[in-house]
Amino acid sequence: MKQQQKAIGILVTITMFLLAAGVAWADQESAGEEATPPAVAEDGEGQAEDTAEENVEATGLDIVLDGSSLESFEKGLEEVKETCTANEYLTLEKSIQFLLFYALSAKRDKAKLAERLDGMTGRQIMEKVVKRRG
Repeated sequence: MKQQQKAIGILVTITMFLLAAGVAWADQESAGEEATPPAVAEDGEGQAEDTAEENVEATGLDIVLDGSSLESFEKGLEEVKETCTANEYLTLEKSIQFLLFYALSAKRDKAKLAERLDGMTGRQIMEKVVKRRG
């Protein structure tokens, strides 16, 4: 019995190490990508007006996820997956797994975690994990 507990403890430790290493690795990968500045247009009086947010739908990690049900949350994640890079999605996926394991209010229930993440973007979820890991 003690051997099984030790084995489970070791497996959990290894899993968490790999999860943390995956998030760190994906963050390093995406840190090398340059961000595109927002589009800025000049109006008649010479004042700059930001039109990027008005004319473009949210893409990638800026899509707001609907956590009202597990199905809608999963559907939102699929949409995020289709519109962001593989590294960004991997980081988001690892962040969700981290929260699933460590968020006490979720009790390792993905439906409960989805409810807690309702209305958040993928970027906000990843920031939450970074703050939590501290």
